Amino acid sequence: MLPVPTVRRRHTAAGLHFLGSLSVFALLVGILLLFWYPSPYFSASGGWQGLRLVAAVDLVLGPLITLIIFNPAKSRRELAMDLGVVVLIQVAALLWGIRAIYEQRPVAVAFLDSSFYTVPAAALTSQGVDLQMLDRFGVSHPVFVYVEKPVAGEALQRFEQRLEQDRIPPHEQAELYRPLSEHLSEVFGSSLDIDQIMQAFPDMRSGVERVLGDANGSREDFRYLALTSRYRNILLIFDTDGTLIGTVSAPYKTGEV
Repeated sequence: MLPVPTVRRRHTAAGLHFLGSLSVFALLVGILLLFWYPSPYFSASGGWQGLRLVAAVDLVLGPLITLIIFNPAKSRRELAMDLGVVVLIQVAALLWGIRAIYEQRPVAVAFLDSSFYTVPAAALTSQGVDLQMLDRFGVSHPVFVYVEKPVAGEALQRFEQRLEQDRIPPHEQAELYRPLSEHLSEVFGSSLDIDQIMQAFPDMRSGVERVLGDANGSREDFRYLALTSRYRNILLIFDTDGTLIGTVSAPYKTGEV
């Protein structure tokens, strides 16, 4: 059994390591919420799931290894080498986790048929698409776009090939993107019955009423569209000019937490 002073110093070292890791984690959370996964995409597109992975690496792995290997009987040089190896392992794992989260951040919200779909960055960059091309569709991040499926000619053949052979869904085919503002009539034609939604999902009522109250409008003044995402669906509320005025989270999808 280790002497009590040794155990205390180990716990102190692990505690200091944890506090440093917590600072890094807090910074990452801020970046996630402000830039990569702004509301409501944090819960809908996997920000929370990715953050749990990073938390396991940053807040558990590093401090735990420090607790195990820290030995105050060693020289300063030996301690520095041991802790340096721990930090390198932690940083490497952390960078891997951050990269995975960054690649899955939503960069577009594409309307197809009757619903919006989130498009992660990796879905476009894996096709060689320069994400800067999205800037021409708007300044919001992620940007809202309309998916215009071709109906004839070479464009239709290419669309079908990418869909059937390459397994690229329409909402991830960037060449089909069009400005949302030019297709509002088609988009709003899929507006949902808000009364039916609130009746089917009573827990959403307060959220809808809050958004409408902040906008100082009645239910008939707005349009309600579904956002289909990986982990949970979202109700998007637009004014008649196509401006998004608010969002309301739908229940989590079955089997996802």
